[in-house]
Amino acid sequence: MIIFQPDRILMRNQIKKYAHYVKGDVLDVGAGPFDRYSDLFRFSKYIKLDPCPDNNPDIAASAEKIPLGDNSVDSIVCTQVLGDIWNLKGAISEFFRVLKSGGNVILTESLMAAMHDEPHDFWRFTDFSLRRLFEENGFDILHIERRGGFFASTAQNIIRYFIDRLDLYKNFSGKILSPFISAFGRLMLWLDRLDKSKAGMRQSMGWCVVAVKK
Repeated sequence: MIIFQPDRILMRNQIKKYAHYVKGDVLDVGAGPFDRYSDLFRFSKYIKLDPCPDNNPDIAASAEKIPLGDNSVDSIVCTQVLGDIWNLKGAISEFFRVLKSGGNVILTESLMAAMHDEPHDFWRFTDFSLRRLFEENGFDILHIERRGGFFASTAQNIIRYFIDRLDLYKNFSGKILSPFISAFGRLMLWLDRLDKSKAGMRQSMGWCVVAVKK
């Protein structure tokens, strides 16, 4: 069962928009147990890295210590992982090390999100912090795009609350409520697209970053 969540819809759309930057040998850092996005890319090889062996990664290792040689991959995909890493600069410097010159990173992260993966949930990000983090570690920023505004963020928070409060993924009420949640979420996304105000945009859920190794 899949329950509609605005953040996931918008995130997939962002990754699809910038998917043409991903090519060649691709490293998915923090891939997790599900292959969510590889279908969006054209690649020669797709390598999944995750610190948890139970997730069946190709490489069981952390983002701060990637067991690959220098200049060994063409692209890196990293979605909703950086906030769970304490040593941020260590991870980004490893991205730089294993990427070939001219290689690209697509990364998504949150500004607003519910607590998760406790006790390993450490950070939330603005576009300013992400830009500095990448630039200070040798990357050029190609794009930083906001993900959602006030209405999308509000819908995400409400839906996530009820998923957790009612345990919707693990009981029958999830199936009953799913159509209503989907209708509510889609309405809020429509309102979000209409709202071009600065106030609305300051309520972003997060960001998508595309960066290139100089």
